[in-house]
Amino acid sequence: MDTNSDQLIRFMLPKQRVRGCFIRATNIKADACHAHGLHGDAATMFSQMLLGTIMLLSINKSGVRQVLQLDAGSDAAAPIQRMLGEVRAGCVRGYIRWQHAVTQKRDGTPDITAWMGTPLLISTVRDTGMGEPFVSTVESDAAYMADHLMRYLQQSVQTRADLVLDDDIALLLEAMPGCSEEAWFEAMGGLAKVDLKALRDGAESSLVEAFSPLKLHVVGRDPYRWHCGCQPERMLESLKNMPLEQLQELADTDGQVRVSCQYCGKEHSVAIG
Repeated sequence: MDTNSDQLIRFMLPKQRVRGCFIRATNIKADACHAHGLHGDAATMFSQMLLGTIMLLSINKSGVRQVLQLDAGSDAAAPIQRMLGEVRAGCVRGYIRWQHAVTQKRDGTPDITAWMGTPLLISTVRDTGMGEPFVSTVESDAAYMADHLMRYLQQSVQTRADLVLDDDIALLLEAMPGCSEEAWFEAMGGLAKVDLKALRDGAESSLVEAFSPLKLHVVGRDPYRWHCGCQPERMLESLKNMPLEQLQELADTDGQVRVSCQYCGKEHSVAIG
């Protein structure tokens, strides 16, 4: 496995008819926050949003791409106007759209409403690779990232699930068809026993131990990393919607337009022809 990758662990609780996944995304958080110059609570919220996007893709077995977008509420002065994450093929990327000239502040305030107002609009795109993607938008007034995603799962996906987001850790449980109320209660009991500190320290065994009475069975491991596959050709496609006159004004003497990727900050020179 790439040393810059983090590992998603997929598992089953067979008797309870519950499946789950877990990731400790130390590298993803570090690389994403470095790319966007984030620190403190803003870094935590951004990494949790990215991990939430990975979790959403994990419950969409046929999915090839998952997008999660959070837009600010009615507070027009909210420091963060949008957070977006995109996951595909073991890679995750995303960006934050700040208010003009707003710098990071409000550290010590993990409540997301202090940064984005309330209610938030949560939009998702689930691309199965077999036609039109499924797009959904719900409104949520919860305080924390995990609560927003749970609201989405309940209202839009209509699945019974529980999600833990803690710094760079994500742990999701989802009830499959045939999971009874009693079985779901047993799974929640195992979740309550998970030692997050031990998981953060890299002790994967603590996950197995918490669910040992329920005979947790690991069914797969998938590497994930922070990566942006931006290319000049894709940038050119995005520029085609702009009037030619405007593009010509932006171009240099060689007919090149310099475009910066909002996901990674990399600059590309694009020939407008």
